[in-house]
Amino acid sequence: MHPRSALLLALAALSAPTALYAQARPMIEHIEPTAGPPGTRVRIVGRGFNRAYRVLFNEHAVSATEVLPERITVTVPEGAQTGRWVLSNGSDEVETEVFRVTAAEPAPTVTAIEPAAAAPGAEVTLRGTNFSARAIDNTVRIGNLPMVVRSGDSTSLRVIVPEGAQTGPVFVRTGGGEGRSTGDLTVAERLIIREFVPAAVQPGGHVTLRGAGFAAGLTANRVTLNGRPLRVLRASATEVEVEVPVNAQGGTFAIVVPGGARYETATRLYVGPAPTIRDFAPAHTAAGGRVTMHGTQFGSDAARVSIIVGGRPAQVVSVAPAEIVFTVPRDAHTGRIGLTANGIGPVESPADLTVLEAVSVTRVEPRAGDVGDTITLSGTGFSPVPADNQVTLNAQRASVVTATATELTVLVPPGARSGQWHVSVNNNGEARARDPFMVTQRPHITALEPDRGIPGAQITLRGTNFPTDRSLVSVRLNGQEVDVRSYAREAIEVTVPRNAQTGRFEVVARLQGTGRAPMDFTVLQPVTLRAVEPAGAPVGSTVVLRGEGFEPDPARLTLRVGTTVIRPSRTSTSEIEFVVPRGLRTGPLTLEAEGRQPVTSPEPFEVTLAPVLTAVTPPRGPAGTRVTLRGRNFGTVTGNVGVTINGVACPIASVTPTVITCVTAAEARTGPVVLTIARAGAPITWRVPFVVPDAAPAAH
Repeated sequence: MHPRSALLLALAALSAPTALYAQARPMIEHIEPTAGPPGTRVRIVGRGFNRAYRVLFNEHAVSATEVLPERITVTVPEGAQTGRWVLSNGSDEVETEVFRVTAAEPAPTVTAIEPAAAAPGAEVTLRGTNFSARAIDNTVRIGNLPMVVRSGDSTSLRVIVPEGAQTGPVFVRTGGGEGRSTGDLTVAERLIIREFVPAAVQPGGHVTLRGAGFAAGLTANRVTLNGRPLRVLRASATEVEVEVPVNAQGGTFAIVVPGGARYETATRLYVGPAPTIRDFAPAHTAAGGRVTMHGTQFGSDAARVSIIVGGRPAQVVSVAPAEIVFTVPRDAHTGRIGLTANGIGPVESPADLTVLEAVSVTRVEPRAGDVGDTITLSGTGFSPVPADNQVTLNAQRASVVTATATELTVLVPPGARSGQWHVSVNNNGEARARDPFMVTQRPHITALEPDRGIPGAQITLRGTNFPTDRSLVSVRLNGQEVDVRSYAREAIEVTVPRNAQTGRFEVVARLQGTGRAPMDFTVLQPVTLRAVEPAGAPVGSTVVLRGEGFEPDPARLTLRVGTTVIRPSRTSTSEIEFVVPRGLRTGPLTLEAEGRQPVTSPEPFEVTLAPVLTAVTPPRGPAGTRVTLRGRNFGTVTGNVGVTINGVACPIASVTPTVITCVTAAEARTGPVVLTIARAGAPITWRVPFVVPDAAPAAH
């Protein structure tokens, strides 16, 4: 024993508690190999090993890759020198014989793969240099998948292509490093015939082989039946269609593809008059039910007929050449019917036989409702054909809207009373829901008064079946809670909430259900008309409406004066401008737009006649001169008329429809005479200036 180890054992004996001696001390028998370069995997063989002992090599800790009671696997670290492996728990050490660290091995090279293409499970040979002489010391992979090394030496390795491998280079790792093949290993799909259809065929018929690894070319696939070559009609990587000779006999298929791969089926093809299944009834039935199947070539001997339903053998009740009656087995499940008659088959039915589960009703949703409501019954054993399910509520027949094997949607029937739902399924049985269903009279909204309005407007919902107790009721608009102002059995007054959107009102009554209005309530945007400038004007004049909330899109806006629709010349959310058209008559001005509150001017818009000025007399005079303006369409209201001379007002003395008189002011000066009449369009300027003697014209 090494002196250092003996010293440690002596110290441990003096200081360790007695309990330590109860644990068995590990024993080392040998190491394998006893020499190798850095990176070599070394197995320390013995007994009593556990993780309480650390592994040291030349007093340096080494991580073990495997610790078993009889074996510890470690790797020679880089830079290591010849020395011993030591197991130490801090107070006890056990050491191995000397391990000789040799020079690093050269990295392997892979120069060839033979063959270069192979399917998973096949064996290939890797040619190269510097492989480990022991096959177990070579780690081989393709991609990230390890390859099993069957045998090998320093220049060749026989390995197995793993399942799931993909085409790519092959890597070989030894103690000297890792080498990569110079070319790829092409991973071909494994040659296999998974099935052939049909399983029985008449002479001269066609059979399709389905599988993988076939050649794409017709001549590349060599197919035989009972050793007899067959003509290939169609080929792809997954399917090959062949023709059975008219004088062929049944047997197994074999296929050979380029590269020598061969596969032979274990199942035989039966050649002869094969049975056919045309139809069967019923298409849905429970286990134990009888099914009648029609077709051809059934024979008449029940002992020579076998039927499989959903993977389970069925009992044959009777056989005739064109009809078979059988019983659905108890443990069968939905699937095709398989038939073998007179040793030929199996052939499959053209459709699945649906094997129904036992009928049960496990849930009813909702559990209360009114006549006409849609109810969902969940359970098992229902028929996907709605007419095969008879549903009643307290003996009242309900209409089945949709059906699946596990769910029925039905309508609460007229005249129904509270009770339990009952379901009866043709060819399967019946069941009753466990919990009772409550037939309620949900609220009905019959009218909205009005049916449109702005937020804050008061709306009355009229209807029937509103609960007597106000505390059981809430009202919503488009899902938003609505404030109830007053409540009665047939009328509820509510306030349209802020930020409301167009939608349906709902009256939600606890224990009765929810009544939804049959029509939308249109939430209008508020519109304000603040001014019409001018409030009246003649044809051709421009009028501007000012306010807020106007519809800016002229295509969505309707502007009327009286009953006449006018096309705006300019629109925005705050101003609308139009030109008074010819033929327009005085009347109220109205703005309408979809989704907005209609608005009408408080005063009618007056369509006036434009004034005509024909004479101003006298043409001159000092301050205080009475001036007469003649023409038409002046009106009679003095307050609507204004006259200025050179911008200075000429006070009005009198007004008639054809004559206006005014008296020149003391500050009057020579200049133009301008007549202005309210709601009559633009001011009129007389063509000849009025002359005030001894007064120079005002400078301009």
